[in-house]
Amino acid sequence: MQEIVWILRELVDSSGLKLKGVQQLLLAKHRNGPRPPSYDGLSKRLRGEGLQNNAWLINSIIQALALPERKEDLAEVVRQHLLDARAVRVIPSTPSAQQPAQPAATRELLDALQENRGLRKEVKRLERRVERKERELHGLREQLAALELRIPIPRAAQAPEPQSVPDAVQEQPVPVAVDEPPVLHTTKPNTDKGRPRTAGPPSSAGPGSSDAPQSAVANALLDIRDFEAATAAALRRALDSVLDGGRTGRFDVATLGPTEKIYIGARIEQELLHEWGAQPGQEADLRLGGQDVSLKVTMGRTWTFSPEELGTLCLLVSADDQRSRWNLGLIRVQAEDMVRAPGNRDRKRTLSAAGRKSVTWLYQEARLPENTLLHLPAPLRERIFAPDAAGTSSQARTNRLFRLVQGRVLNRTTVRTVALQEDAPKRVRDARITLRQEGILVLGNTRQHVRIARGLGLPEPRKGEWVSQRVARRRPDHGDCPSVTSSGEAWTVARPEDPVEEAPNLDKYR
Repeated sequence: MQEIVWILRELVDSSGLKLKGVQQLLLAKHRNGPRPPSYDGLSKRLRGEGLQNNAWLINSIIQALALPERKEDLAEVVRQHLLDARAVRVIPSTPSAQQPAQPAATRELLDALQENRGLRKEVKRLERRVERKERELHGLREQLAALELRIPIPRAAQAPEPQSVPDAVQEQPVPVAVDEPPVLHTTKPNTDKGRPRTAGPPSSAGPGSSDAPQSAVANALLDIRDFEAATAAALRRALDSVLDGGRTGRFDVATLGPTEKIYIGARIEQELLHEWGAQPGQEADLRLGGQDVSLKVTMGRTWTFSPEELGTLCLLVSADDQRSRWNLGLIRVQAEDMVRAPGNRDRKRTLSAAGRKSVTWLYQEARLPENTLLHLPAPLRERIFAPDAAGTSSQARTNRLFRLVQGRVLNRTTVRTVALQEDAPKRVRDARITLRQEGILVLGNTRQHVRIARGLGLPEPRKGEWVSQRVARRRPDHGDCPSVTSSGEAWTVARPEDPVEEAPNLDKYR
């Protein structure tokens, strides 16, 4: 049976799958057939224990992992070995397999498998050696950087004095940590628009604040025009992209599967690279300020670090969709007390209390664009998605959305998620016609619609946004409520006791 063990181990190694992945693959292929063994059972079978009477399992692994052109030969070799061991023949044979086996071909195949296994071990040994050399090289670079920091900088090479800041900006309160760490970035005038642009100041800086590469990265980020708004928009796009509400109807990250939650980090990295105009790093995720930086993303409250990332400069990003907040900071994990002991088989580690104090925060509790559906009361969401007499169609749900959620900006993603369709503007236009009979206006971002929204005291929709509101003809008992004039009549926001009357026609204001 040892020859069969060699064949199966070679197939598993060449597939690149771990034992758990092989078990999951077998489960997927045999939902209605024999149930594959457990993780421990499969491990024992691949060591040869109990393999003699598991011909169906051997054949399943060959069919799942072997290349198409090798499946027939491997099945024949295994069949001959099982026959020699007087096992029950359960592997279906092909017409070519019914002929007598060729001992020479069998020996040649086994020799090739053994040679392949030996070469694979040699490759792994060389990869481990290269990894050790890379760690040594990284350590030497760190020593060189530390020595360069000790060399005094000539006066002529020092950075120029910061420009004066307008008085209006100087008067704004700036949060400062208790230990008053050095500030990595100051407010600079924005010459593009002629008015100052303020970026969030770093706070809670720890021992790493004197790190020159870290300062270069921080300044490179904060020099990006409209950095806070651009970063928030990129995070919102990444989350909405993974949720894919237009096809799935999902709006809560908690409903994503494990693989999708892992993909969020990659998607956020793509959006941030695009929004910041950054380039991928040579040895890390991205390059900023002339430095390679590893990007660490979490939807929770902590980040994980692999052993290879200790000593590297990391950019920490967190996004909390429930609280509509995001954070961004820099850290270089240099000391063992900055991380906790490994908590899994990958030996990944999380920040300790000392590590959190060492983070240089560029932004904390910054505003993330709201996920409207997530923040609606649960009963209201159920009414929007639940079927009623009006039907369960995309248009019926869209109508209920604008009927039940008034005076609040609704964006394209929200409408697509409710309608489960990509063409959100078409659903909105049809809702505008239907809801007009109920006295409800659905305003978009055209100039006249924005004017009406402003006149009624409603939020002003931007491109790809809408706001709905029931209105009524203004009467003396409305007092000095905000109002607008349409077709010679004054309209104001309707009160619950106001009768329902047909809203003015806004078709000419599209």
